[in-house]
Amino acid sequence: MAIIPFFGRNRHETPGPGISKDRPQKKPFFRFMEMYFERFWKMVRLSLLTFIACIPIVTVGPAIAGMTKVLHSYVLDKDTFLWNDFKKGFTADLKKTIPVGLVDIVFVISFLCSLNIYPQLAEQTGSSVFYVLCVIAVGFALTVFMMNFFIFPMIVCTDLNMRQIVKNSFFLTALGLKTNVITLLLVILTAALMAVLTILSSPAVLILVPLMMISFVGSLIMFNSYPQIQKHVIEPYYRERGESNPEYDYLKPLDAEDAVFVDMGEEEVPAEDTPSPKKGKVIS
Repeated sequence: MAIIPFFGRNRHETPGPGISKDRPQKKPFFRFMEMYFERFWKMVRLSLLTFIACIPIVTVGPAIAGMTKVLHSYVLDKDTFLWNDFKKGFTADLKKTIPVGLVDIVFVISFLCSLNIYPQLAEQTGSSVFYVLCVIAVGFALTVFMMNFFIFPMIVCTDLNMRQIVKNSFFLTALGLKTNVITLLLVILTAALMAVLTILSSPAVLILVPLMMISFVGSLIMFNSYPQIQKHVIEPYYRERGESNPEYDYLKPLDAEDAVFVDMGEEEVPAEDTPSPKKGKVIS
């Protein structure tokens, strides 16, 4: 018997007409909500796993990479073994993820300090130059923050070196500025909403709300950013070599000799329930 998840039925677990290969693409909002809420409890576990992995502050980068590895499969609409994929992402490239995580932490601390120091200096000296410096610091911080939308996915999903990753992240930030600003605003709005809910909610919800936030924000970023990486980094790489992107191999039909089952697509129908024999009836 299929279990109904907290937010509606899971299309992978309930009987029905099957999934057509040529089904029309849904709007991004509905695709995101479907991706997240069909895996809601997996997302909660992913948040918890990421939070625990971040407790030694030096492992913040690897923890984000582990979460990104899992979300990469979800964005491609593939289910995965959460712990195994998280572990792969966590341990795959520590030489890149540990420094990036530590640099991000130092950068955030420096940014918060500058927000406090520059306005104070402006008031003490009466010079508007410090306000200009504060605006520059904010602009620089937002650019670096949006670059992080691409840095970890490229660490996890490509074999590029760190110089290439940083360079591509900067260009993708500028190239998809509209989408990136929307993502940034959604992240800020989500964080603000979660903060309000945390303050106003009961103690039990105080635990669930932050756990929802980690994977929800990660899903938002991955959902909006990874298509840009595919379009401008991954697809051109394989196209130049006359190869197909292996990420989509799972969508290709199997050869006749390799296929174990025939895909019935929308022809599949639920099996009819067979009535059980009446109580007390003996079947010879």
